[in-house]
Amino acid sequence: LCGALATEAPARVQASTFSAPLRACFQAATAAGATLDGMDRARAAALTVASSENAVLRVVQTAVRFALVEMCLISAATVFTSRQDVDATLARLNAAFGPAEDFAANQFNNRVYRALVALHAAATRDLTQRARPLPRLTTYAFSARVPALTLANRLYGDGGRAGELIAENRDVVHPLFMPAVGRALSA
Repeated sequence: LCGALATEAPARVQASTFSAPLRACFQAATAAGATLDGMDRARAAALTVASSENAVLRVVQTAVRFALVEMCLISAATVFTSRQDVDATLARLNAAFGPAEDFAANQFNNRVYRALVALHAAATRDLTQRARPLPRLTTYAFSARVPALTLANRLYGDGGRAGELIAENRDVVHPLFMPAVGRALSA
């Protein structure tokens, strides 16, 4: 899709028909497993294109908007395990939406501005609601390394939660040697 669009780009930009195939490229990327990081990089790459031509600015801003839509769809489909993960995603979305909203406002494009604000608000509302029941991460510290089962029993009173500790501490070499200082879910 992207190759075909690149081949036809000049004619499509002149005819103002680039939007639908560009949207299809973004949708295909998400369907193929694009991540929030990847889509944010695509958004940032679009913003690096410098031009004063209106046609180029239209393509860049359209690509940025499509990337924002896909970022919201990806975050909506993500299963979060802690509030910190939700907060990090929300901070990333806030940072991404700011420049796009500012650009639309500076161009006096009310329709696009309102659409961006509505999408931003919906994503913020979704993430905030999904964060409420999630536990926070907290730091634990012991004097020596202990096995994951022992650590889970000490922290939670339930050795069956050892897998959570292993998942939260990505530097675990082996479950028998949990780091002496690490992260655990607060509940």
